[in-house]
Amino acid sequence: MLRTWWTVHRETAPKLIMLGGSIAAMIGPLVVFLPSPSELPWWAKGLLAVAATLFILLLFMEWRALQRAHIYAGSDAKGIRRYMRNWIQHGGRVAIWTRNMSWAENPETSALLREKAKRKELIICLPQPTDLATDLANLGAEICAYGDENLETPASRFTIALFGRDGARVAIGHAVGESHVINEFDAHSNPAFYVAADLLALVRAQQRKRSAP
Repeated sequence: MLRTWWTVHRETAPKLIMLGGSIAAMIGPLVVFLPSPSELPWWAKGLLAVAATLFILLLFMEWRALQRAHIYAGSDAKGIRRYMRNWIQHGGRVAIWTRNMSWAENPETSALLREKAKRKELIICLPQPTDLATDLANLGAEICAYGDENLETPASRFTIALFGRDGARVAIGHAVGESHVINEFDAHSNPAFYVAADLLALVRAQQRKRSAP
């Protein structure tokens, strides 16, 4: 797990080192050429205050980025299921791109999906419909089966919460070694959100063409 954590967050340490170096370059001349801190002019104290504020702000931003990555052991099916249930339990539509919905094969999650299907708040894209997907379609869910013998099943796994609303967010799952990593992005923080949304739009459009009389 430690190796996976470093793989996921290996860009953080260089960022913090560069940030520290930049701030040191700002403060260094003040320490060398100016008098004691109590005798610093107002503009030097202001510069130090700005540097300290920027450092704290960027540290907070990096901490928030770390919070958006969730790492699970590949065998931790219960933890992954709990995460997915928490991610989709809030009001509003959810759009799910999945392989076989194995994460939903438990009473709590399947009941939640059925409630969303009844409220027309559920979109599911998967290669081939499963028994659960068929049941959800009968309840009102939009099911898009994109399977094709000439199309290799995509490795992508993602879920968009609050789909179609301003506060929409995407959780993207992928394997890193023997671990399963889930990264979260909102509509304004990363292009990955728009890639996921475009992929959904393409499959939904294709499904509508197939269903047209």
